[in-house]
Amino acid sequence: MLTRKSFMPLLLALALGSQTAAAQAPNIPNAKEIRSIDPSDDRYADLEPLRAAIGRSRIVMLGEQTHGEGTTFLAKTRLIKFLHEKMGFEVLAFESGLYDCARIWDNTVKGGDYSKEVIGSLFFMWATGKQMQPLHDYVQANVKSARPLVITGFESQHSGEFAKKQLFTDFGLFLRQKHLSLPDSSWELFHRVSVATFASNAYRPTAAEQETFFKVLHQLKTVLSKQPDKPAHFAASPGFWLKVTESIESQTLRYWGLVSGNELSVRDKQMAENLIWLAEKMFPGKKIIVWAHNIHIAKNTSRLNDVNDKPVPFLQTYVPMGTTISKRFGKAAYAIGFSGSTGTYTDFTNNQTADVPPVVPGSVEGQLDATGYAQAFTDYRTAKGWLLQKQQATLFDFVPQKGIWPNVFDGLFYIHTSRNI
Repeated sequence: MLTRKSFMPLLLALALGSQTAAAQAPNIPNAKEIRSIDPSDDRYADLEPLRAAIGRSRIVMLGEQTHGEGTTFLAKTRLIKFLHEKMGFEVLAFESGLYDCARIWDNTVKGGDYSKEVIGSLFFMWATGKQMQPLHDYVQANVKSARPLVITGFESQHSGEFAKKQLFTDFGLFLRQKHLSLPDSSWELFHRVSVATFASNAYRPTAAEQETFFKVLHQLKTVLSKQPDKPAHFAASPGFWLKVTESIESQTLRYWGLVSGNELSVRDKQMAENLIWLAEKMFPGKKIIVWAHNIHIAKNTSRLNDVNDKPVPFLQTYVPMGTTISKRFGKAAYAIGFSGSTGTYTDFTNNQTADVPPVVPGSVEGQLDATGYAQAFTDYRTAKGWLLQKQQATLFDFVPQKGIWPNVFDGLFYIHTSRNI
């Protein structure tokens, strides 16, 4: 889940400059109209431009402007059904806890109701938003099929109920089965401090507790990294528990203020490493759909400026998960940003309804608004001419920036009118 407190005040402050509109709106020749975002619409001819753009990519990352825009949830659900049914994608990885999502899926496979299993452990907007129900129903309907849509997660923050209540039960059982022992008092402290951190980023253990905590953590990393990694069930996988341990390390360092530089980059680095492990070890050869915020799937943000065309320090130093993924997988990873022109969304930080800012003529959204399309898709990998020039767009929580957007995303999915959760 995106924690806006890390960077939104900076972006909002820098966005309050003049917004210069282009005098004439050039067209976007490779913007293809998308007829529907209704998840029940399985006449997929309008999505063929996405098939052509995605090609043989093995990882497709689907972004979102904000975590509270229901129309994007609907559109992504239809795209997921298309990718699953027509393009052979088999795994859906959420920007939610690595352990939480593993437990959600395991419980579902064993007979649980997916729409209930997600409550409290999948990020709450995705667990409870009414526009998510079609996806919940689709996942449930395919659990026992020959080719289910497997649910997983790559988030380096463990904040769900399963992580708080069951992670250490499973972890301790794994260690006992592998005859990997730790002093009871040290393990108990590691357990207690981890769960307290999962529950609140304001929690701070004492200096002595931190010393013991990191000693146990480094012992775990050393032991787990030496174990042969043959993932089958997640709970029996040394590689899985290594990624959980590394994620706990990333989360505690960030929450306790022990990192220097761009703090969000630390989170994204571990998310990328978790996703790489899932792609290469847990699901080798399988095609994976990634569900995340636009900013996390971005290939690069360092050259984005504010509306006055001044550098944004946060974005200059930020290394998104998408940067690592695009470097690792190259053309086999395809990142799709989402944007729109008007409507409303739910601010996930306070659950209040907010208005999409007025569209700026000449901006990316302004150009797409001028087409008259209700929805459209633009393949940035085939971008030419105007699309390769610096343009204004609002792709991170509707805050405007200027940049060459094909350097940021491989494609853009446009939805004219947003609707809140």
